[in-house]
Amino acid sequence: MAIHHDITVITITRRDRIISREPYLTEKIAKLVTRGTLQSYHKGEIILRTDETPPGVFCVKEGYVKVYSITDAGEENMHIIYGPNTIFPIVWAITGKLRQVFYESMDDVLVYRISREDFLTFTNTDPKDTKAVLAHAIDMANDNADRIDGLEYTHGYSRIVYQLIALAERHGEPYGAGVIIKAPVKHHDIASSTNCSRETVSREMGTLEKLKLIEYQDHLIVITDVIKLQHELLRV
Repeated sequence: MAIHHDITVITITRRDRIISREPYLTEKIAKLVTRGTLQSYHKGEIILRTDETPPGVFCVKEGYVKVYSITDAGEENMHIIYGPNTIFPIVWAITGKLRQVFYESMDDVLVYRISREDFLTFTNTDPKDTKAVLAHAIDMANDNADRIDGLEYTHGYSRIVYQLIALAERHGEPYGAGVIIKAPVKHHDIASSTNCSRETVSREMGTLEKLKLIEYQDHLIVITDVIKLQHELLRV
């Protein structure tokens, strides 16, 4: 993300960059995880809790999983969304350290599960696979850093716009002249990841609709013009 509120020059993220992320998994790792146990979760089911050791390493086959913590006030604070071909919990898989977060299915989800021991043994035997796993972990860290960067914006409107662009970069697919965010993100999710109230998110999303910068298709968010949406970060 190359837009910053404290400068007058911005680097526009091209639409083709948003939808052209390289796959994380090498062919060998993909074959490994698909030999694991296939498990299904319905929308809203908790896959992993903060107080339990994961039963293995997961890889998303279908659907979306959100990762969030609970604040002292009992409110949800969403960190990141995992889509197809994402391995989690990647920090535990590599280091054995647990994070105080929940993993919850956002829709009907299919995941493969393998043991951590098999995952480490297999990925440590080939430098290409090791590099792929490290790249995966670094990309997840970058996405979390990007979320924190977005929180630096003073106005809720800017934080919401920034989050929409970030979601499009990770989960976007071409849709006409725009980009559709395939993750089933709700106003509640945007609110919990931008430190905004649900009322603020509803109001500002309504503003973006009136500007014809976003629309909805089957309850999914469509960004109709990525470049114009990015310029909204400089308008406030």
